[in-house]
Amino acid sequence: MDEVKTSHGTHGQSGEIEKDVAKVDTINLEKSTLHIDDEAGDLAAQALASGRLDEAASKKVLRKIDLYILPFLCITYALQFIDKTSLGYSSVYGIFKDTHLVGQDYSWASSIFYFGYLISEYPGVAIIQRFPVAKFLAANIILWGAVLMTTAECHSFAGLATVRFFLGVTEATISPGFVAITGIWWTRQEQAGRSALWISFLGVGSLFGGLIAFGIGHITGSLSPWKYIYLILGAVTMSWGVLFFFVVPDSPTQVKWLTQEEKIIAVQRVIGNKTGTKSRTFVKAQVIEAVTDPKIIVLGLISFVNALASGGLSFGSLIIAGFGFSPIETTLMNMPLGAVQTVAQLTAGYLCTKIKSSRLIIASIAMVPPIIGTCLINQLHSTNKWGRLVGVWLLGSYPVGFMVILGLLSTNIAGSTKRSVASGWVFVCYCVGQISGPQFFKNSQKPAYHSGIVAMLCGFVLNLVLNQVLRVLYVRENAKRDKMIEGKGEEELAELQMESNIKGFENTTDSQNMMFRYVL
Repeated sequence: MDEVKTSHGTHGQSGEIEKDVAKVDTINLEKSTLHIDDEAGDLAAQALASGRLDEAASKKVLRKIDLYILPFLCITYALQFIDKTSLGYSSVYGIFKDTHLVGQDYSWASSIFYFGYLISEYPGVAIIQRFPVAKFLAANIILWGAVLMTTAECHSFAGLATVRFFLGVTEATISPGFVAITGIWWTRQEQAGRSALWISFLGVGSLFGGLIAFGIGHITGSLSPWKYIYLILGAVTMSWGVLFFFVVPDSPTQVKWLTQEEKIIAVQRVIGNKTGTKSRTFVKAQVIEAVTDPKIIVLGLISFVNALASGGLSFGSLIIAGFGFSPIETTLMNMPLGAVQTVAQLTAGYLCTKIKSSRLIIASIAMVPPIIGTCLINQLHSTNKWGRLVGVWLLGSYPVGFMVILGLLSTNIAGSTKRSVASGWVFVCYCVGQISGPQFFKNSQKPAYHSGIVAMLCGFVLNLVLNQVLRVLYVRENAKRDKMIEGKGEEELAELQMESNIKGFENTTDSQNMMFRYVL
């Protein structure tokens, strides 16, 4: 069982423990009174009493989950990236002139999206805990599409800033909501690959967003090209939100495309996560535990420095245009960046799945190309536009850091309230980074934006270092827990493992579960 694996390998008795757990399942459940505090309810009790999981049945259920849920996470994430960065696409199609942007107006228009994101983050994650997650997300998708369409009516900085603010409000819960959905439906081992896949659609969104903007740039209608960008993308997003509402289930208890037996198997599959599916109970002690946990604090700091660099990429189109490319060429030159993002995230996700205890190492390695890229952009002579353009493309592996953070949120934090608080903290830090990043890009420094490029470089370096700090914290905690069970017999360890599995559905936190192990 992966929960008894440590940073140094596998506990010597783990193979026997896995066999013994199936033997003691029924005995333990008969002797103990379950206090399930989880939306899975009776399904969880039945799953816990079902003994060993049938691998063939599990694979069949997994295929259905992948088919019905994963595409919606992927496409929604691509749409979110396209819609969020639509300001960048419109920056080369006349929005400056039509909305009378001057000085730092564009920087603030970019940043204010994250003020809306920031303000709605904690209320949003609280709603996710207390209400049906998929239905709430679908409503937000529809609303953000509607807000996006209203951008076409903006004629001033005030109007544009207002719309961008509310766009941030409606998009704020998408990422934490997807983290919650991933934890509900997939095992720890599967989450790395699935998270990598839907997060990789940031790159797909960047790639196709460039193509869409390129096509829209050729429209010769009665409106300015930038307005068509918002009208078309907004309409597509609203339609997708309606489909999301009717297809994506809130929990295994409500899914329509699984039989009753398959619902039990769906819950049985995630018992080993020790995080349950979802509890609506608010626990004050878990709030205190979350805000004092150094591992969660460092997760937030990683999110901040990653977003600090990411925020600068809202100037990506302007940076490339500053190399001497035309508006249409700039749109096309943005597309390889999306391709690099996609390949980097999918490769990183695959490696995280295949190489044990490698997530944070891979996240640090992924910061090396962006560090090189920012140095190229800043150091090469202004006439070397192709060399500097390659530097921009090398920035494409930075989202791997964010991908790893989201994966750790779903695998390494147990207790619904604690996970909600941690998720809110991580995304608040993300917002602060995204707000801060564009402010380093001074209008007086265009087209070189020296201070902005340096800020991105610092963000990438700190990301690399903090990943390893977090890894040390996880390794030390796993080693401490291994020491606590040294000398225990196989049967006693099997008993502890079963109790640990039950705690996952009793809204118990990771720090209160001795057999919980942190993924590295």
